[in-house]
Amino acid sequence: MKALAPAPERSTNSMSLGWSIMTIPCSVYTGTEPVNVQRKEFVVGTDHAVGRVSIDKVTNVVIDRADVVKMAEATSGVFVELDDDEIAACTTDRGLATIVGFVPAAKLHKEYLLDGLSQVRPRRVKGKTDPGAEKALRLLFDTMAARKVVALVQVALRGPARYAILDAQGDMRWVVTADSIRIQREQPIGVITDQERDLASSLVDAIGVGTPTLVDTSAKAIQAYVDNKAQGIVPAAVATPDTAPADLLSDLLASIDAEKGRKAS
Repeated sequence: MKALAPAPERSTNSMSLGWSIMTIPCSVYTGTEPVNVQRKEFVVGTDHAVGRVSIDKVTNVVIDRADVVKMAEATSGVFVELDDDEIAACTTDRGLATIVGFVPAAKLHKEYLLDGLSQVRPRRVKGKTDPGAEKALRLLFDTMAARKVVALVQVALRGPARYAILDAQGDMRWVVTADSIRIQREQPIGVITDQERDLASSLVDAIGVGTPTLVDTSAKAIQAYVDNKAQGIVPAAVATPDTAPADLLSDLLASIDAEKGRKAS
């Protein structure tokens, strides 16, 4: 995994990591940085930014945020108030993280679907870390690396407790639980000939197999479009791809020839 964005400077959260008889105070840093072009809303024909307001969806009256309360729906259909303290009482106190087990690193991506990226580091107080906590966290990471395992952690940062995977590099990713993963839809059914399979394999070879460093090229293209538009430069229209059905073998042969020509140039 390549990292090109700058290292995080400020923590976004904190937690106490429970490892058997040890409790390690940690800070959590956001491990990703958005690179997409941000859009804002304005009133048509003006440079007046549009704000966000809360409205009563029945009367359409604007209301103050102080008059808003969060409620959850019971299975009976009745709505009841549910605040963060009540959620914590049902699950885990905010900022408490417990290692509930260890998972072989080699089986991680076969068994779990992961989401997001955070960095767990020793907690800093006035710019300094506690030497004991720093050594304990280092011991945990070194032991996991030696045993080739990752830690399965249950942690509550914002909202209810969730499962996460913490690896030997201090990277933490949320686990998408099995009851949140949809059953797969049926795959397309059809007969593939040996000739078609050989041509498709040739196309894989023509494009190449590897692990390239990925960067977001869309954001740069959109930003360039916006910059040109701001200067009065009319961008060229994007061609609409032809979606008409075509012969599979002819398409594969044409794709292979085109890819070979691109690499040759």
